[in-house]
Amino acid sequence: MNEQVSIVMTSTVKSPDRNVIVLERKTIAANDPSVAHVAKGRNRGLIVNKDPSLVAPEPNPAEVSLRFKVYMLNTVKDEIVQESRTLEFWFETSADVTRRFNMAHDYFQKILKSDQFPKDYFEFIKRLMELLRQYDGMRRLQVSIETIHDVAIRNTPISNFVRRVVRLSGEHSTLTMAKEEDSRPLEVVAEEKLQDILEKAFPNALQLEDLVRLSELEAELIERVLETMVVKGIVRQMGDGRWVRNIIHASDLQHEIIEVKSMPSVTANQQPTVAILCLHYCERLAINAMMENKVTFVRYQREGEANAYTLGTIGKHRVVCTKLPTIGRSRSAQISSGNATTRLLGSFQKVEHVLLVGCGGGVPHYTDSARHVRLGDVIVSAPAPPNGDYAYICCERFTKSESGAVEFVTKSWRPLDTTLLDIVEKLMAESVDSAGGFLQYMDTAMRELVHDEGLDFSRPPADADKLYMSVGDDSVVELSHPEGNNELAPLPTIRLGVIGGGKSVVKEDDVRLGFAAKYKVMAFDDEFDQVLESIHGNRNDSYVIIRGISDYRDGNAGREWQPYASLSAAALMKAVIKALPPPAIPDDDN
Repeated sequence: MNEQVSIVMTSTVKSPDRNVIVLERKTIAANDPSVAHVAKGRNRGLIVNKDPSLVAPEPNPAEVSLRFKVYMLNTVKDEIVQESRTLEFWFETSADVTRRFNMAHDYFQKILKSDQFPKDYFEFIKRLMELLRQYDGMRRLQVSIETIHDVAIRNTPISNFVRRVVRLSGEHSTLTMAKEEDSRPLEVVAEEKLQDILEKAFPNALQLEDLVRLSELEAELIERVLETMVVKGIVRQMGDGRWVRNIIHASDLQHEIIEVKSMPSVTANQQPTVAILCLHYCERLAINAMMENKVTFVRYQREGEANAYTLGTIGKHRVVCTKLPTIGRSRSAQISSGNATTRLLGSFQKVEHVLLVGCGGGVPHYTDSARHVRLGDVIVSAPAPPNGDYAYICCERFTKSESGAVEFVTKSWRPLDTTLLDIVEKLMAESVDSAGGFLQYMDTAMRELVHDEGLDFSRPPADADKLYMSVGDDSVVELSHPEGNNELAPLPTIRLGVIGGGKSVVKEDDVRLGFAAKYKVMAFDDEFDQVLESIHGNRNDSYVIIRGISDYRDGNAGREWQPYASLSAAALMKAVIKALPPPAIPDDDN
């Protein structure tokens, strides 16, 4: 009879708008009258069954379910449609719960590999069958595909990901859509872009030619828009013609801003014992909102790097905060951030603890809601259990072999002193409502900052937490959050995990997720390897990284969630610092 264990595909529902296909691992004879097609060659073992009555109904619900959407172009009707695809898994009894979740997660990641993502309906089903062959623990997979017509893509988050329409053979083809022009007035778009550039550069000032190069706008338009921004108090022009982000805080009139030629000396009893480093301007505002009795000293430089240090009090500790300057993701920009860290630690030599606070990108888990990170959550750097030996890992570069295998070159760090992490673990043992006053700090600061300097720190709506993934050729799929985590929790969740970085690995979604799986990374940030090198070089053994999740990449993909994520990270930072033992009181003669 020539029977063998095969992957058997059966179409059980077929209609214009809905198709259901069952893939089973079963023994069937190739000459069975129900067999419509037997694949040969490298696809040997894949069989198409034409008799749906042979598919036995499943008595139990699916053990794991995944749902995602694909934007499609119907070339027959010449219309944009959206397909909602659901994968439901059943497993062999020998596979435990953890293995089942991990198999489904790994299976789904392989479907979404950018260089192998199926471009039409038939290739998609074929890919599912090929992959199912690799997982002996999977017994059955049911695929439901529903077409949603009249999809509105204009002015939705998906328009930020897709760039052009690609027409392929077959009735349906994966859609990549022309990126639409911004319909807002040119001056409004230019102001937003210039503000973003100057905030990233702060405290460094930029020449007009720098703004032309970075914004790709005409000099005449830039000068006209800058004049408007001066009237609004957003920017100001230096005496030498350079432009800088203004740092007037409308919500805190007690916050004194002092421009200096050199940093003033600080008496021993006013020396900060805690240093806080951030990268984005909204992070700086959120951190400053957590301080009391604060004053900012700014030193602008004609050549070299400028400094802006905010000194204040949190609990029993004097603290100093600085925003690291960055323009672009070049190596020189990362080195500049490391130099700024070295200058700060050299200027304030009583610092005992360093906190890196701000935005990060969460690593999604498609099957396990308990491990799935959502926007607004907070990730604190910690070694992966049970015996992890690093809390931060940076991918310096990676290579791909012809077979598709990826090799990573990495460097990693962990603090020698775990005082800060111990405090976080203690706070997590409390309820979120009482975690060291975490939520209270958020609420108080949000009322002060909600419209400070043109930024909205309130929580974005729940439907703004969309999970998209690039699958190559400028195509994307929209993924559903795992069951049990579909609804965005009303409060941020605090988690411990490894944080990763590296511009090379962040650019490709499938490589980034593969890196995250291999090294157990829970969140990514903007490559802080040079900053950590400086911290270790200055022998600061107590440090921690706190990342509020603002996207599913590295904390730089869009501004909608950045203010709120910055605020959640800063609130936890305040709770940690307030829980630190008070610093030793210096002698009067010091």
